[in-house]
Amino acid sequence: MTTPDNMQRIIQVAQGFYSRKDQAHDLEHALRVREWGKRIAQEEGGDSTVIELAALLHDIGRSGAVEKTHAESSAGLAVNILQKNGYSEDIVRRVKEAIISHSLEAGHKPISLEAKILYDADKLDFVGAIGLVRLFTLAGVQGWNLVGKNSCQEFYLEKICGYREHLFTKSAKTYFDPLFHYMEGFWQELHTERLKFS
Repeated sequence: MTTPDNMQRIIQVAQGFYSRKDQAHDLEHALRVREWGKRIAQEEGGDSTVIELAALLHDIGRSGAVEKTHAESSAGLAVNILQKNGYSEDIVRRVKEAIISHSLEAGHKPISLEAKILYDADKLDFVGAIGLVRLFTLAGVQGWNLVGKNSCQEFYLEKICGYREHLFTKSAKTYFDPLFHYMEGFWQELHTERLKFS
């Protein structure tokens, strides 16, 4: 059984990994994904322990990944952490599956409800005001321009604008829409202001 103390230990372990990451994928991001996951699970069902653990550990392999993708690396690290902390093989297996499929970059698609909720919760943290902050933080790490090629705008148009059609849960789509609307308003205002000085 998961206790608050067990979960706190996982957070402390995760903090060590996230302290080496870019600030767009830090512990605060993982904690927000956990909260989104819990909120979606209240409406859609799912094992809250699996969802919380997967959310906390889903990006720990971003730095120094030795496997093909950060999701696969994170899943491998998560297995070791959870086994050392006494979680059952069933919990470990389900958390691993959710983490591997939270990013579609290696062709892993979420199958379980918990994996779908993690996927959706992760995407919700990239829209709205927080999504904009994360986008610009990521841009600083990557050295992107504001608009044009290899830019914030390009990432927004090519990635974030397509998130909704890939969301799995009705709840996530409901939460997504007003947050995305906020982002759309920002980009419209940005272009209006830029035109004044062009």
